[in-house]
Amino acid sequence: MVLLTRPLSQVGNLQSLLEDSDLDYVLFPAFEINKIDTVLPSQRYDVIIFISVNAVIYAEEYFSQLFVEPLKVFAVGPITAKKLTDKGVKVDAYPLENASSQELLAMPECSELADKKVLIVRGKGGSETLKNSLKVMNQVDYLEVYRRAACEVSRLHVESIERFMQTPDGIVIANSVESLFNVVKLVKEIRLYHVDQLKSRTLVVLSERIKVQAQSIGFKNVHVARTPSDKGTIIELLNHQK
Repeated sequence: MVLLTRPLSQVGNLQSLLEDSDLDYVLFPAFEINKIDTVLPSQRYDVIIFISVNAVIYAEEYFSQLFVEPLKVFAVGPITAKKLTDKGVKVDAYPLENASSQELLAMPECSELADKKVLIVRGKGGSETLKNSLKVMNQVDYLEVYRRAACEVSRLHVESIERFMQTPDGIVIANSVESLFNVVKLVKEIRLYHVDQLKSRTLVVLSERIKVQAQSIGFKNVHVARTPSDKGTIIELLNHQK
């Protein structure tokens, strides 16, 4: 059995893949995503950087106003880049493996930017790493299009974790450090003794950074999906079902 921790509004594709692969699952959302009404900047930009899949989803209605040539589009990782590509947007640069601001900043397309107008599309209250690095040589603005709110314990959470804990070989999926930490917090509020049980389960994550953080809080059996995508996650899950 798989514990799915994504927001309910964004778990549909992975649910379908799990069902196609005959894998049982329960829903245990760590966050909910809420759209923010925003005002677009009036100026044009040389570079637009999308920080997450959610940034793509919630900014789509502004694409016709944002994408004024000539400009370059960057993504913080391969999943975000694929989401943009699926929507017909050409992505000029993104880290091929792990999604992180640091890896994007290390790429010459990004590190060599100077005297450019850069727009970072993101959720409210995200990391300042990208902006702080780029603003040394460039003008950098934000377009914040969504807000993540940590879920409170609900009946769904209680029912899902109780069912999941009845399966000794259950697998947890975590897409981010924040979601993993909030899952642990929710489980602790439901049943304190379930926390150690949770940490003994196999954990599948999308990057080495999440793996390191997971191990630091006591998860012992952590695996990074070979490709950070829904299909890559399914392949990793199937490997552990053998």
